[in-house]
Amino acid sequence: MTMNMGDRYRCRNSRCGCEIEVTRPSKEATRNPRCCCGAEMKRPYAKPILKELDVQSATFSRIHEKEETTRTR
Repeated sequence: MTMNMGDRYRCRNSRCGCEIEVTRPSKEATRNPRCCCGAEMKRPYAKPILKELDVQSATFSRIHEKEETTRTR
């Protein structure tokens, strides 16, 4: 897991509450960073952004075309 520029990490220790922001991307990381108190830091939860698919959507129409071509064979 690489750390990207702008990512925020928070300490899992509720008494510490330390937070960091990545200013330089890492080349390679095997695990999450550690806080000065010794606890593992994790990214805060980000709620996913959902979009509704409609019939006119390009993605939906490609899926529909693939289904029809497999049916005609």
